[in-house]
Amino acid sequence: MKYCAILGLIIYCGCSTVSTQFAPLAPQQVSKWTYSILVRTGNPSMDKILHEIAVMEFGQLLNINENQTQAAPSGRLEILFESSSDGGLLAASSAIGPADSTSTGWYDGDRYRDGTGYSSGASSEIASGSVLTWQNSTMLISLKDANGNRLWSADYEYKGGSDISGFWVNTADEAARLCVKRLKVRMQRDLFKGSK
Repeated sequence: MKYCAILGLIIYCGCSTVSTQFAPLAPQQVSKWTYSILVRTGNPSMDKILHEIAVMEFGQLLNINENQTQAAPSGRLEILFESSSDGGLLAASSAIGPADSTSTGWYDGDRYRDGTGYSSGASSEIASGSVLTWQNSTMLISLKDANGNRLWSADYEYKGGSDISGFWVNTADEAARLCVKRLKVRMQRDLFKGSK
């Protein structure tokens, strides 16, 4: 019994965590704006994949401004994502993240803005996974109105080694898709109670 308690504590301490915060009037204000989705992952291919996933998922809740040249001011949905694979002693590891990136800009579905894009030699490879690997990922999201005021924010630490989904989420793009889907549900619960 003592070993079961210790094992349970280890599993609990390694679980995925989600925390969100929103401004008191955010549920009333969120529908007033259109939003540009901006992503930064540290990998040009992953930026494009994450942007498209975010447009598809958050577009079910928010008015998304995909025409970046539109003159009307829009809010921003900023998404930072990093992920590393782990397989314990059984598999090699790999990582995707903005910390070591040559890009300082946000990818908006068309170009990099508010900074620079990637250098020409930057790797765009996304490591393939295997049955023996899982992802440990962090996704940070900030939803801001056109004036830059934060309406909603989320911090998701996904630990694939202690989440049942870790058996089929083996690559960074799969982890990004899972994080976005789960955070969309959380945004809907926080900001759209009963609507949409």
